[in-house]
Amino acid sequence: MMPSFEGRAAVVTGAGHGIGRATAELLSSLGARVVAVDHDQRALENVCQGGGCTPCVGDLAADAVEELAEEIWSRHGPVDLLVNNVGIGRVRRFLEADADDFNAVFNTNLRGPWFFTKRLVQHLVDERRGGGIVFVSSVQDRVVASDPTYSTSKAAVSMLVKELASELGPHGIRVNAVSPGLVHTASNPTTDDSPLTRFVPLGRVGEPADIAHVIAVLLSEDWSGYVTGANVPVDGGLPLHSVFTEPDGRRRGRMAVRRLLRRTPS
Repeated sequence: MMPSFEGRAAVVTGAGHGIGRATAELLSSLGARVVAVDHDQRALENVCQGGGCTPCVGDLAADAVEELAEEIWSRHGPVDLLVNNVGIGRVRRFLEADADDFNAVFNTNLRGPWFFTKRLVQHLVDERRGGGIVFVSSVQDRVVASDPTYSTSKAAVSMLVKELASELGPHGIRVNAVSPGLVHTASNPTTDDSPLTRFVPLGRVGEPADIAHVIAVLLSEDWSGYVTGANVPVDGGLPLHSVFTEPDGRRRGRMAVRRLLRRTPS
């Protein structure tokens, strides 16, 4: 039995696709009044058809995110649940990434959610309301992936969650994160037959619903009312792979490990 969110209002950003869409649909099915935020109007219309949630077209990378948050609170508040899912990546090595890459990724993944959340939280604090916030981070907040702009932005999100959990806990506001690994979405069409799944102990690519279910649990006061500052990996065990193990989890022999450690580019 899943938790109930009857009588509660939730905002989900990046709700037009993938994890955001799955989360918006799940929270709505569990009784929440969901405001689905995305810059893709057509995608939002698909998500919210049938009255499952309320679409709100907005860009979290824009400068006006605080105004967007204020508009949502005025029209749909009070809002006591927030899922900061929106995020983008531009795969560039450190020496390849330019200022435009850096600004696009950090404005979307960190700056926008920061100030959007701040405005909504200020209302919760002023009105002495509790709440639950979940940020969608990534396995890359702690694993090197040759993608420093995205990885560093997500590492910053992971630290922000801890800071907010400490500061907002006395106000009855819990703040947590989930860190997905390989997830099958439109922007990441990896499937179970991909060679990458060899490195996932559970042997498959994640689905958006896998992440959405954990988000719902973290938002629930009944199920996670004593949890804050946590960053829950939802990655099928992907980071468990190391130089000491074969992709199927078997331990490599001592000589095989030594060969790998001694190997140098030709």
